[in-house]
Amino acid sequence: MRSSLFLFLFFISAAAYSQVITINRNLPYLSLGKSISYFIDTDGRLTIDQVAEKGKRGEFLRSSADILNFGNSSATFWIKVSYRNQTRHKAYLVLDVSSIESIDFYSHNNSGSFTRVHTGSLAPENPELIAANNYIFTLPDYDHDAVPQDVYLKLKTDNILLVPLKMSVSERLVEGLNSTERVESIYIGILTALFFFNLFVFIRSKDKAYFYYSVYILSLFIYMVCYFRGYSYYLGYDFRIFVNTYPYLFLGLGSVAGIAFSRSFLNLKILLPQSKQLIRLLIGCWIFTMILCLLGYKSYCSILVQMLTATSSLVIWLLGVVVYYRGYKPALYYVIAWAFVCLTSVWVVLSLSNVFTYSEVSFRFAPLGFIFELLLLSLAMGDRLKDLTTAKLVIQSEKMRIQEENLYLISTQNERLEKIVESRTKSLRKMVKSLEEANADKSRLFSIIAHDLRSPFNSLISLYALNDLDLLSLEEVKMLLNDSRKSFDHIHNTLNNLLYWAQSQLKGISTAPSRFSMRVLTNDLMLVYQPLIKKKNMTTALVITDEEDVYADLNQISLVMRNLIDNAIKFTPLSGHIRLKIWGNQNFIYIDVSNPVAGVLDITQLAEGSDSEPSYGTSNERGVGLGLQLCRDFVEKNNGLLKASKEEGCVVLRFSLPKFSAGIIPAVNQ
Repeated sequence: MRSSLFLFLFFISAAAYSQVITINRNLPYLSLGKSISYFIDTDGRLTIDQVAEKGKRGEFLRSSADILNFGNSSATFWIKVSYRNQTRHKAYLVLDVSSIESIDFYSHNNSGSFTRVHTGSLAPENPELIAANNYIFTLPDYDHDAVPQDVYLKLKTDNILLVPLKMSVSERLVEGLNSTERVESIYIGILTALFFFNLFVFIRSKDKAYFYYSVYILSLFIYMVCYFRGYSYYLGYDFRIFVNTYPYLFLGLGSVAGIAFSRSFLNLKILLPQSKQLIRLLIGCWIFTMILCLLGYKSYCSILVQMLTATSSLVIWLLGVVVYYRGYKPALYYVIAWAFVCLTSVWVVLSLSNVFTYSEVSFRFAPLGFIFELLLLSLAMGDRLKDLTTAKLVIQSEKMRIQEENLYLISTQNERLEKIVESRTKSLRKMVKSLEEANADKSRLFSIIAHDLRSPFNSLISLYALNDLDLLSLEEVKMLLNDSRKSFDHIHNTLNNLLYWAQSQLKGISTAPSRFSMRVLTNDLMLVYQPLIKKKNMTTALVITDEEDVYADLNQISLVMRNLIDNAIKFTPLSGHIRLKIWGNQNFIYIDVSNPVAGVLDITQLAEGSDSEPSYGTSNERGVGLGLQLCRDFVEKNNGLLKASKEEGCVVLRFSLPKFSAGIIPAVNQ
């Protein structure tokens, strides 16, 4: 009777202070925060027995949320869970969070006392429980028809304390864990792929925006996946301890990288330079938070992080909106993507601050919002990559065009240089040839002055000296004067050639054309040369078929005829025949002077005028070497042409002059 009364009173008290969770196969794998109660130990000095006594007295408070949110507090929190296992299978209590530093699990043993299991994010590994990205405690075995049992959790953290508690049998537990891991493995794979893709793009493109974005993904991956969702245990015990000791180091690094990425992507330095100080302020606040985290002020960092996360997201998003409305079209994807960040950040911060009820949706919303943001930012980065590729192709095309132009300029410059070198080489050769000719002319002049002119003058001086001494009779003087006639004629012809040649070299050849008859000029000259012709016992013939007047410089043509007749007399053998012919066509008069020559004659040299060396006649008459060259120049200046040919053993020197009636304009003073 007493035992029945005791059981009745116990059930009444249990119903009053906590709800008993019935464990069976139909119990869903969901947070059971509304079915548990809690007690706040402000100074953290209560023992389990004291807490259990308070539970019996009904001092525990009922939870009104599926996930308990105790905020950022230095107090110790006691959680009481009452359950009844209606199955014959093992049941488990799951604390589905990994960031709580100190966790103590208390359950009754067979002797009626409490058994303690200690764990936590900074605690050593404990084989008495399953610690992965959550903590799974095995509930004591009791008869399924026994009275409800109580277990207690003692929780303390330097962070915001969230308590998502679940209870399940082994079958339901495996299903629930697998379902959660499948979802989380998807976004873990997405984050990993995004990180390596952007890192690879940075290595190839050297664009700093991709580097910042890669650091942003990696840092927030460590914070969200390894710390917030507790997957750091995959990387070893030491890494798990480091991540849980300095979680805000990675969040701060990711936030700084995100701000730097935003500044680079939005081109704020150029499009919005006044945002420079604001960007520096945000980066400075995050660096200050990272330093506090390294110094061990984790609780203060938690408060700063809540404010900075929402503030930074909102400010950066507003900067993107401003830049977009200023005409920067690539910012569209960024604004949409960062809107998810703002929405997620503000929602999570308000939920953690208990403005909104923190639920299972809030617990999953933060990672999913982060994933959506990264996916949309990847679209923006893809669009940027397309623009960069297009710009790179344009730059490469421009470089190739410039390179082709440079090659063309180099090739044309080489051609121009070759032409210039060739032209200058020709000029130098002409100059060298001219200098050689000038040097030869100088030598020839000195030779003429030294020999050809000095010898006849010496003969005259000797003749006059003998006459002054009265050593010669009148007959002897006449005889010597007649013998010296040839020397006088040679001196006269030589002086004429030298004077005209010197004038042509110094001032150029100038003409004063006039109308005259070649027949009259030729007859006059033949009378002058009759003594020389008779002395060499020669015969001459003058054939005239056209007596029209010519239009030329009389003095120059007279010099030409004197040289041609003189050469004919000089090179014709004794008793030879000299033939002169004047003939013409419609526009020109032609004058031929032909005579036989002794020995072999190089007609090519004579025709081209390439040899101007002095030569000796058949009676050893010495020439100046300038006659034929001077004749050719004079004839050309009078619009004619002088040619040399060989016909039937005779040399024919033929030159032409324009007729006066032809109306040909002469080259006067050229």
